[in-house]
Amino acid sequence: MAFDPEDAPLERYFLEPSANGYLQSLAECLKAVGSERFNGSFQDLIENVIRADQSMIFSFKEDRPKCYLSHSKRQKKTALNLAQKYLRDGFRNDPLRSTVDVVRNNGETQIVELSGLKEGMSDSYFEAFFRSCGIGDKISIIAARKSEVLLISFYRFEENGSFQIDDDELLKPFWETISQLALMHFADNEGPDLQSPLNSLSKREKDICQAVLDGLTSDAIAWRLDISLNTVKTYRKRAYAKLGINSKTALFALCKTP
Repeated sequence: MAFDPEDAPLERYFLEPSANGYLQSLAECLKAVGSERFNGSFQDLIENVIRADQSMIFSFKEDRPKCYLSHSKRQKKTALNLAQKYLRDGFRNDPLRSTVDVVRNNGETQIVELSGLKEGMSDSYFEAFFRSCGIGDKISIIAARKSEVLLISFYRFEENGSFQIDDDELLKPFWETISQLALMHFADNEGPDLQSPLNSLSKREKDICQAVLDGLTSDAIAWRLDISLNTVKTYRKRAYAKLGINSKTALFALCKTP
C-alpha cells in the first residue's frame, strides 16, 4: 500500500515548502549553542523565518545593559549606531524596562509588539529610536533564566513592511523557542568569549575589530595579521556594517570596553 502523508501529521508538516529550511536552521543553531558560532547560526535562523533587518540582544543581568548581539542584515544609514545610542542612555527611557522587571521576578516570557508599546512611549523616544531611524516595526521577547534577563529585539525598516502576525497560537511557541535558544547559550554558558557581539562576524572581521579594541592602529593591525592596509580597511568596514555601527567609538560602546 502506498504511503499517504495525509495520514501522518508529522510527515504532512515536513512536506510544507518552508519546513525543511526552518528545521535545518534550528538544528544548526542548537549545535552551535555554547560555541562562538552561535550568533551566526542564530541570525541564519531569524533570516530564514522572519527576515529581520536588524537584531539585538541585550542582557539586563545588571543595572546597566550589556550587548550580546547586534547584527544588521540590511544596512541603513539612518539606523546606524542604534545599539550604541541605546547603551549610552536610551535604555533608561525604554518602555520595555517595566516588562524586563516583571519577567525578572516571575520568569514568564513576554512577547511585545511595537503596536502594544506606543501608548507608553514618549514622543522623544519614538523619534530617537524609530521615526528618525526609519524603523517601521519591532518585535521584542523578554525572557529570563537563573540571574539572566534577555531583551531580544527584531526590527524592520519602513520600506520593508511590518512583520506578519497571522496566528498567535503558532507565533508564541516560535518566539518561546527563539528565547530559549538564546537563554541556553547566554545564560547557561557564561563567559566573555561567548557573550561578545563580535561573534556575529567572520574570523577575519572579528580579528580586526578585536585589534581595534586592543588599541592598535590600522598599520599595526596589518602587521599583526600579515595583511595589507587596504584589507584591514575593507574588513573593518564590513564588520562595522554587520554590527550596525560606523565608528571606533561605537565599537567600544558595543563591546563595553573602557
